[in-house]
Amino acid sequence: MSLRIKQVEIFLVNIPLRFSIKHALHHRTANTTGFIILSADDGDFGIGEFLCRDYVTGENVEDSIQCLQQIAPELTQSIVDNPLEFIKAIWNQCADKTGKYGAICALELALFDLWGRQQGKPVAELFCSDKLNPDNSLKYSAVYPFASGLKLSALHFFYRTVIQAECIKVKGTGRVEDDLAYVATVRKAFPYPIDLRLDLNGSLLSEHAEKYFSRMLESNNGIRWFEQPFQKHDWEISEKFQKKFASDIVFCADETICSMEDLERIIREGAFRAINIRIAKNGGLFKALELYQRAVQCGLETQLGCYVGESSVLAYAGLHFAAVADRLRYYEGCFGNYLNKWDVVQPSLTFTRKGKISFKQLPHAGLVPFFNVDRLRKKAFKTYCSG
Repeated sequence: MSLRIKQVEIFLVNIPLRFSIKHALHHRTANTTGFIILSADDGDFGIGEFLCRDYVTGENVEDSIQCLQQIAPELTQSIVDNPLEFIKAIWNQCADKTGKYGAICALELALFDLWGRQQGKPVAELFCSDKLNPDNSLKYSAVYPFASGLKLSALHFFYRTVIQAECIKVKGTGRVEDDLAYVATVRKAFPYPIDLRLDLNGSLLSEHAEKYFSRMLESNNGIRWFEQPFQKHDWEISEKFQKKFASDIVFCADETICSMEDLERIIREGAFRAINIRIAKNGGLFKALELYQRAVQCGLETQLGCYVGESSVLAYAGLHFAAVADRLRYYEGCFGNYLNKWDVVQPSLTFTRKGKISFKQLPHAGLVPFFNVDRLRKKAFKTYCSG
């Protein structure tokens, strides 16, 4: 069945967070989130979402809006017979455009959502020839940002008592004694075993690295997975210390890996043993799955990451991704209304006890089960329309 797009609408909205999130690269209390709605001739809708982090991909909201506005007229003039081939063509067309990661992510998700609704299939079946097994469930990670005092106590209570989290990511500072103390505080708060890892967001200085990792290993605190220890472009430093500590620790690339070219360099130089894939960061499901398949082929570990404050649109995209990618070490996302003050998808996709999300929550058709277009239009502070 061919898709005929009648209209493209782009909305910018503010989504406030229930509490502030702070790490080594940013302090955030809200997100400016972009949504795209594709309307078909028959009245069906498809929805996509983008978030921009200029310190990760080098693009901002205005870049992605401009890129989307350039693509939109072509979309309303096209008949889409194969959504995957259409997205591949868009990537080729936009290879050198700033803003492409956010723009194509949102466009792709909306197009796939619309395709799934018209075909009566979940989006994951675009990438998986076999019927999906709905019986599996995933354990999503809790995340500790920088916190102290009452905020830290509240996080302890929520993750330990309400959620009973078993996988936890802790934000680090790159200062070894501070990070050792924070990790010890988090571990002590849980009366049961937990799987801990540390995300440094590029905060570790090269001159402190040897002492840092030596002290971490000597402490026997169980931390062996370090996400983005050095700054985004410190390839040589990452390679040096990943090889020096060899199998004792895992460096997981995050800000460093946006494209396939980045991944090929990681493979070639051995700067990381794992990669963090984020649907929003890597430009949508198609590119994220390309990265995943290449990484697994080359023996790298993988985790599904997320941006702080993603709505359930991107959270559902992550769940579709996880349904296809069966060798992920960790899963992040699905914080839903735990973190965001409102969501365009109702009910919000939110993990439950022990961080669990079931594949049974995948919609029977499309990307998300339901979204409120009218609410989105009312919440938008900027709207763009084509077609």
